[in-house]
Amino acid sequence: MTEQMQATQSPDEHEPSLAEVAARRVAARTQWQKALARAKERFTPANVADEAIDTAADTIGGAADKAAGFAWAHRGKLALAGLLGGLIYGRKPIAKATGPLVGKARASIGKARETLLSRKKP
Repeated sequence: MTEQMQATQSPDEHEPSLAEVAARRVAARTQWQKALARAKERFTPANVADEAIDTAADTIGGAADKAAGFAWAHRGKLALAGLLGGLIYGRKPIAKATGPLVGKARASIGKARETLLSRKKP
């Protein structure tokens, strides 16, 4: 009968000895204690703050790189939009600053025209 029991059990299905069970339990407990020590170290307020700062710096740096890449790829469109926006928002100050210059330009163009017409008549 013992031969029949041995024949039904495969070699992989052996029961672990008490020493193996104890060794596994000690290994699991040691692994748990190491994980707990790492968690205690990682989650101290100073380390959490440092990690948050590093993560924020990486995120901001990535966003800045992405924005710079987009701006470089579309630099002509952005320059045109900036020029048009500047003209729209700055039209009153531009008109105020260039008003006297336009008057002077009209006067000098008028004088030049009169000079050219007077030379042509004789």
